[in-house]
Amino acid sequence: MATSWVDRWQLDLDQLRWYPVAQEIRAVHREDPTRVVLRSTAARLVWEPWRLLPVYAVPAADLRAPLVKGEHQDGQVRHGLIPHPLHFERHTCAGTELWFGGPDGIRGPGGAAPFFRPDDEGLAGYVMVDFQAFDWSAEDQHLAAHPRDPFKRVDVVPSSRHVVVSLGEVLLADSSRAMALTETYLPLRWYVPREDVQWDALTPSTTTSDCAYKGHARYWSLASGDPAGADIGWSYEDPLSDGERVRGYVAFWCERTDLTLDGVEMPRAESLFFPRGRR
Repeated sequence: MATSWVDRWQLDLDQLRWYPVAQEIRAVHREDPTRVVLRSTAARLVWEPWRLLPVYAVPAADLRAPLVKGEHQDGQVRHGLIPHPLHFERHTCAGTELWFGGPDGIRGPGGAAPFFRPDDEGLAGYVMVDFQAFDWSAEDQHLAAHPRDPFKRVDVVPSSRHVVVSLGEVLLADSSRAMALTETYLPLRWYVPREDVQWDALTPSTTTSDCAYKGHARYWSLASGDPAGADIGWSYEDPLSDGERVRGYVAFWCERTDLTLDGVEMPRAESLFFPRGRR
């Protein structure tokens, strides 16, 4: 019987997984970019159990300061996907927290230990590093948000399908020249030219986000107000390479707006951001 890849990629989520990194990886202190924290040509991407996003792990010898042991963690038992958390407060595999020795020990967000040595023999000698605690580059390319996943793909194609986005009685966008963006693990996104957006229905939001593939996003919410106070649209004004074709275009959450394609009403999507029951 044929197997759905969507189901297949989740089969090993409960396992600790790693993949070799071919590029040279560097991390520097955020407050002092001249201070190199690590430089490695033998890094690995590591996915903790149930985590969708990877972190870098490097041989301990590639770190530019001695490490001091912290608390040992047994690992949280999970039975569901963790799409976002990257911080090192808790881990889903067993291992030991590590700190830089010396008087100016670096801390991760929330004061967490920025390094973690897993107990797993397959990663013996390697130390996992909190991406959020440092500034990173792969070769000479600055990295944003989190390490780039070699199994992740962003693809953008133009479309002449008639795209109408609304929320209740409020029209948000109407276009026949949208860009269709597919991204691994996520629903199809329709990016609409700014000229086809009903700007009187929207107001700027203070929300921003960063994507490792598309860059820095800004958001909009309903001008008339929303009981949930939620953002419904976003755009990339100065995108990274994977988002270049949607520069300045506007996308809307298909999980919490009403989408019509060529006159056919589409069911609201589910995603890692909006699982069933959360809108």
